[in-house]
Amino acid sequence: MHDLYLYTQYLLVVELLAAIVGCITFGKWKHNYLKWFVGYLISISLIATFGSLLVYYEKQSAFVILNQITVVIEMLFISWFFYKTLPAKFKTLPVISAALYCATLAIEKYNFDNADYFFESLSYTVGNLFILVYIIIYFIDLVRSENILKFNQLTTFWIALGMLIFYLGTFPFYGLYNELTKNLVIFIPAAWVATSLNYIMYLMFTVGLIWGKPD
Repeated sequence: MHDLYLYTQYLLVVELLAAIVGCITFGKWKHNYLKWFVGYLISISLIATFGSLLVYYEKQSAFVILNQITVVIEMLFISWFFYKTLPAKFKTLPVISAALYCATLAIEKYNFDNADYFFESLSYTVGNLFILVYIIIYFIDLVRSENILKFNQLTTFWIALGMLIFYLGTFPFYGLYNELTKNLVIFIPAAWVATSLNYIMYLMFTVGLIWGKPD
């Protein structure tokens, strides 16, 4: 378990890498909505750094609360990101999904606030499902457009690919998180996989910021 803890904590390194690369390449994004994606990476990195300090000083309850806040930020930002990225006819989808996510989270907080339910799996599942729908729509639209000829130069392609790898791959893990924690034989290997996919996602973000261009 100690090795898994270290592996999870070192995720901060790739988060910081993506944020730093975003800052270095900011000139490419300063007139594009992707500048807010760089801001998002910086914010996530700072929050993760603060979270590591909470763990170091054994402030576990504060760390759990910070993680919960981080998930909310991620879900709402990703909805906004795809609101800006998807074709005009799909603009209402991220708005509806963000509202449903918030409503589900509120219901979950009210009805499942107990010691055995410390991760909001229900609202996370709702948010995850919508993220996967966004990504499917994005890739379908990409395949049908002229941009498919230069897909590897599109920063949004790398961002969407990274999110697809992470959110599809970790869907069962986080959806069943509270139950899996009761069986460490399953939970620990699954946590290794989930964390590895998180590493890959941030590395995809980094590749996109280095290699990609604004759409």
